[in-house]
Amino acid sequence: MFGKLCKYEWKYLMRFFLPMWGVVLLLSVINRFSMPMMVNGGGSNGKEIAGAMLFLALVIATCAVCVVAMVVIIQRFYNGLLKDEGYLMFTLPVKSGALINAKGLVAVVMMLITGVVCVAVIFIVATAGASWMDFRDFFREFGEMLRVSPLDSAMIILWGIVLCVAGTAAELYRIYMAMALGHLAKKHRVGWAVVAYIGVVMVQSTLSNIILFNVDWDGTWNFLDRIVSGMSGTQVVVVSELAFSVGYALLTALFFFVTRQILEKRLNLE
Repeated sequence: MFGKLCKYEWKYLMRFFLPMWGVVLLLSVINRFSMPMMVNGGGSNGKEIAGAMLFLALVIATCAVCVVAMVVIIQRFYNGLLKDEGYLMFTLPVKSGALINAKGLVAVVMMLITGVVCVAVIFIVATAGASWMDFRDFFREFGEMLRVSPLDSAMIILWGIVLCVAGTAAELYRIYMAMALGHLAKKHRVGWAVVAYIGVVMVQSTLSNIILFNVDWDGTWNFLDRIVSGMSGTQVVVVSELAFSVGYALLTALFFFVTRQILEKRLNLE
């Protein structure tokens, strides 16, 4: 059943995301070929204006994709579990935790793909006029400058991806929890959800400040120094990524638990 829920969410969200991804990628390809013409236009105002307009359209479209992606995901959770559609969803033979995780898992994947698309847009435009030989020379020189082996680079990238997944999941589940908390109010639930989100952020910030100001930093730095003294630079980076990933995972679990409890014990769809 969980797989069917994920498939349903995927098919629904792809109706919004696929056209958005296609538009920004198409605009990036057009800009890649129009920018050299604009730069080498020989002073032609028409080409310069057309190139500038195309680039502006690309910037606006890329920003819009990021904003719309988050809005669609938030609306999907709110309408699917906290509005009228929730009457149908909660009649399914599945626990509320599976409903939350199905939406959360697909949302994380959608946001990560959106991030990859945005990076691809930047890469396509930034490499306008470059050849494959230029790419090869750039990456070779970059690797020599960092003095990192291909295996080390792969490990850093792999755990960097894990960190991105964990961070994205923590943020989305925090939003889900805020919406669930706001739903406890009898009126103005969207407004209270925004207040709840701000409150959660403030509580996290306050707790972080309390910890920062009460930690024995001399002892902490000595402890960390003993740990990393025998590590290579790559190992230090990987361990840092792993530590942050675990922290985000714990936050995600906390946000999920609170959201599930509200949906199971205090849900009111009226």
